[in-house]
This record gives sequence, structure tokens and C-alpha cells, in this order.
Amino acid sequence: MINIEFSRIIPTEVQIGITYDLLLQRRHGISHRLAPVFEDHVKFVNSNPYRAWYLAMNNQKAVGTFYLSKENTIGINISEINYEQTVAAIINYVKNNYSPLPEIKSVRASIFTINVPPTDLSLIKILEKLDKEILQICYALE
Repeated sequence: MINIEFSRIIPTEVQIGITYDLLLQRRHGISHRLAPVFEDHVKFVNSNPYRAWYLAMNNQKAVGTFYLSKENTIGINISEINYEQTVAAIINYVKNNYSPLPEIKSVRASIFTINVPPTDLSLIKILEKLDKEILQICYALE
């Protein structure tokens, strides 16, 4: 049975360890191709990079994370187990507990958007099933 709960990342040493383990398990990514070393992860987590960052827990087991950025974007990184229910629970949690920050033209939209790696076909299918509109496709210049 699915029982999704969310625990805000403060961060504690335990949360840093859990988020690092989840990062190493991640199959899709946007911000990096190779996982950082643990010490760099500790610095990143302690830098408080997001407006809010949560662990997604299913029956007290961490199944992923999601964050809200200061640009009103949402990053969802969860395991494939109970994927659809977890994504829906995350969207509902955000909608029920947060409002987008005020719009800043060319910086921040007036709505929440979800960043999705193009390889995460499961998340794409779920968002399409939930009738979420695709707004943008980004390309990397290297």
C-alpha cells in the first residue's frame, strides 16, 4: 500500500546521507552527468539552494526528493516504484502548501513549472496523463 509523506530537508546528517544515496541511484538528470563526491554534496545541501526541498517517503522509506526553486520551478527525482501516485502526491502537496513567488519578467514565471529530463519518459507520460501543458524545451550549449 502506498503511504506518501514528505519531510522537509533541514538538513541533518541523516538527510544528507539519504539524499546522497538517492542521488547515486538517480537514472535521469539535468544539472549534472556524474554524481558529485560526497563532500561536494554536503556543501551543496548545506548551501540551502532551494526555496523548499523535501524527501518523499513511502511507509517511512525514502523514495526520492523534490524541490521548489526560487524561480518557481519544481524538480522531481523519485524512484519508479509507485511513480504515478508519488508524482500526483507531490503536485497536490505543492498546490496545497505553496503559492508561486511573484512573477519577474524574463526571470520567474507566475506559475509553477516542472523540470523534466527528456530521458524520464515515465514522468513525461504521467504529466501528459494529468493534462499538464508542455511549455519549453531546453538545449545545452557546451
